[in-house]
Amino acid sequence: MFSKLGEDWFDDYWMNYGKITTKIAGGKIAKITSLEDFVRYRSGDTSLIVPRRNVE
Repeated sequence: MFSKLGEDWFDDYWMNYGKITTKIAGGKIAKITSLEDFVRYRSGDTSLIVPRRNVE
């Protein structure tokens, strides 16, 4: 998922996983845990996220 984003994004995401909060609809506070939300929060390019391939 991080191959196009790079190591800096990987490190930043995992060092801050579950620590960053944002306001959502209704004024509630929510933790940012999805990579897409995190990249958007950091004003990054979400098109660089490589989709996860589920192995069955």
